[in-house]
Amino acid sequence: MSVIGDRGTKKLEKLMAQEAKAEKKNIAHALKDVKKAEKAVKKSVKAVEKAQKGREKTVKKEQSAEKALIKAKHKHADALEGEVNAETTVNLRREKEGERDRGVQQAQQDLDSFQSTMEANARDRVSRLAEVLAHFGQEDEHVPSSAELASRL
Repeated sequence: MSVIGDRGTKKLEKLMAQEAKAEKKNIAHALKDVKKAEKAVKKSVKAVEKAQKGREKTVKKEQSAEKALIKAKHKHADALEGEVNAETTVNLRREKEGERDRGVQQAQQDLDSFQSTMEANARDRVSRLAEVLAHFGQEDEHVPSSAELASRL
């Protein structure tokens, strides 16, 4: 075996290890994004519940104001306005909840895609390394996996 072949093999191994490391980093980032999006959805759900409770409270105020309409017309109008505002808040928060839910779904799809790509790339690297080793007459030697290559970093 020549010195050039060893250098080429080492460069290829290093390149493949770097690719594996970059993919691992991308997966970690995608997981972080999914967790962040899930946390945002939970927060949004709580906000919707809080807004719903506020809306229900405002509706009760409206009903009380209707009973005392003659004495408190201004109170009745305030309660109606409060109900409209609460309903608007509920609707806006529901829209945000839907957006965040779609974000979680997209992040999950991205994560699945990253994982599939990483697995395909790992198989490709192992295959390319086997071809390189076979080309240099090392077909009987152990072909390291992408995890073994990454551990050499």
